[in-house]
Amino acid sequence: MIRYAVGGIIKSEDTILLVKKRKVMDMEKPMEVKPEWDFPKGGIKRDDLNIQEALFRELDEETGTSDFRIIDELGTLEFEFPAAMKEKLGFERQVTYMFILEFLGDRAQLQPKTEEISEVVFVKIDEVDELLKLAETKEFFLNNLDEIKSWIVLR
Repeated sequence: MIRYAVGGIIKSEDTILLVKKRKVMDMEKPMEVKPEWDFPKGGIKRDDLNIQEALFRELDEETGTSDFRIIDELGTLEFEFPAAMKEKLGFERQVTYMFILEFLGDRAQLQPKTEEISEVVFVKIDEVDELLKLAETKEFFLNNLDEIKSWIVLR
């Protein structure tokens, strides 16, 4: 079974937003995981009317705001869950619709609304691939780096 999700690579001037994930929340009870830096992303829920609504709901949960503007869709980030998570989640893999967005708000308002996230930070684009530990996420970022940089540098 496939879990469908949404996620965002969010720019603010010459920086990219990352969240430190410390729990997985889509199970009967939250499961602690090794804290890792990632892009904000999460599952599409039945009551989400469309992908964009799901995206802004996830961003609000993980960053504390929905003050973003969609710039472009970047395609899908796909990966298989590790065996232990497959069993607990009930999903074998995830397909995440990824977007590039611009942050329009005040950085002081960035405060996660979920215990899944412990920190929200902006980092220089050159530091992102060092911080990302999940292989598929890092590969997706590097494969789209030229397009991401064009939005940061030119706009």
